[in-house]
Amino acid sequence: MVYRDRLILITCFSFLIQLCLAAKTRHFKWEVEYMYWSPDCLEGVVMGINGQFPGPTIRAVAGDTIVVDLTNKLHTEGVVIHWHGIRQLGTPWADGTASISQCAINPGETFVYRYKVDKAGTYFYHGHFGMQRSAGLYGSLIVEVGEGEKEPFHYDGDFNLLLSDWWHKGSLEQEVALSSKPFRWIGEPQVTPLNLIMSFGCHKFCIL
Repeated sequence: MVYRDRLILITCFSFLIQLCLAAKTRHFKWEVEYMYWSPDCLEGVVMGINGQFPGPTIRAVAGDTIVVDLTNKLHTEGVVIHWHGIRQLGTPWADGTASISQCAINPGETFVYRYKVDKAGTYFYHGHFGMQRSAGLYGSLIVEVGEGEKEPFHYDGDFNLLLSDWWHKGSLEQEVALSSKPFRWIGEPQVTPLNLIMSFGCHKFCIL
């Protein structure tokens, strides 16, 4: 009985060591700011990360720790990022829900998000303050299966496709209209941009 217990303990300990050695910490430095962009061949103001719209894709492996140094370069707005679908076990302050799990990051300040991705899957992140997601603050978060594990199904490859509704009205105008009394409907989105190509009212494709 004692020998069996020791064997189980050694096996569990070895497994934990392998997990720690396999897991990585993936570090990102992000700056959020407004910028001019042409999502549908019509230039307007969008919210981007490091000069990109949509934001950079994060790729990780289950068990990895994600660290994002997020600097708010907006002049008059706070900002937070919600990591949609990530369970945030033990890190509720990294969930990115303004005034609930964290205070908004003030202009000019930096907040460090640190959390573990424990389950493989395709997720996305987005702004969770005001209408910032609608302004373009979002991107993909892809978590691969851990080392030595297999997918439950076979496939030849994967292709990440990010969809979002897009209005020609700015996010501030949308917010004022939706919160006004009487309510003002902002109308249907003009386009549904892909993260690769899309077109609207012009004779060329716009590469995002």
